[in-house]
Amino acid sequence: MRAWSARSPAPLTDAQFGVWRQLVEARTGVDLSQHRAILQGGLSRRLRERGECDYDNYLEQVHGPHGLAEWQALVDCLIVKETRFFRQPEAFARVGDYLRGRARSGTTLDLWSVGCATGEEPYSLAMTAAEAIEQAGARCFFGVLATDICGEALRRAQAGRFDARRLEAVPQALRHRYFNSVDENTGEVVPELRDRVCWSRANLLEAAGLPPLVMDVIFCQNVLVYFRRWRVRQVLDALAARLKPGGLLVLGPGEAAHWQNPALTRMAWPGVSAFLRRNEN
Repeated sequence: MRAWSARSPAPLTDAQFGVWRQLVEARTGVDLSQHRAILQGGLSRRLRERGECDYDNYLEQVHGPHGLAEWQALVDCLIVKETRFFRQPEAFARVGDYLRGRARSGTTLDLWSVGCATGEEPYSLAMTAAEAIEQAGARCFFGVLATDICGEALRRAQAGRFDARRLEAVPQALRHRYFNSVDENTGEVVPELRDRVCWSRANLLEAAGLPPLVMDVIFCQNVLVYFRRWRVRQVLDALAARLKPGGLLVLGPGEAAHWQNPALTRMAWPGVSAFLRRNEN
């Protein structure tokens, strides 16, 4: 059995796990009670980066005068950043149909990617919007707000560079139109599309820090899977309040299956979990 070095933190005790789990949930909404390995792995990674091995001393630092910056660094180690372009093709197809109709009657289209991770989702939304507006023959401005709690993911997303393996999920015609080749293994989002996306760090639990704008489309897929049910309802109600009349909220398949909001109507779209905000009188 390998001995733990001075720079390698030992496994969390049950008491330590309980303290850290509660802190993570209180600050981010993410419930890791059934995901001890994620918490252990993230904490261990951050402590190794700092050359430390004492969880209790590190907890004091997180609560200390410079705790906010350190907390954000820890979140970057904890939050899962896995995503891909056009992750649910059926949902993006429905959004494209919706935007074509919306573009003909509006002067601007505002879209929000909630939990954008490394950028594949907001760029997919931007491509979908650009194509829909052109197909509708509309003269319509659009913008995509992309938010995430993880600063490291946002920095990678903003660069707009992706390896060839990730770009395989992008239809060939869209790859040719919206990506420039950096080298044989890397593509970069064209400036015209990248400029349509605005990036911002945001915590879904801090309603005052969420965008004050109302949106035509809010895309929130695979963000709330680690949230408790009561908190999911709280977050979704906040998102519903940020939809324009007739705006569309798209969730991940099977997410919030029993959630209802009096201002929204569930769309009867097979395989796609989506809600339309009723037009207000």
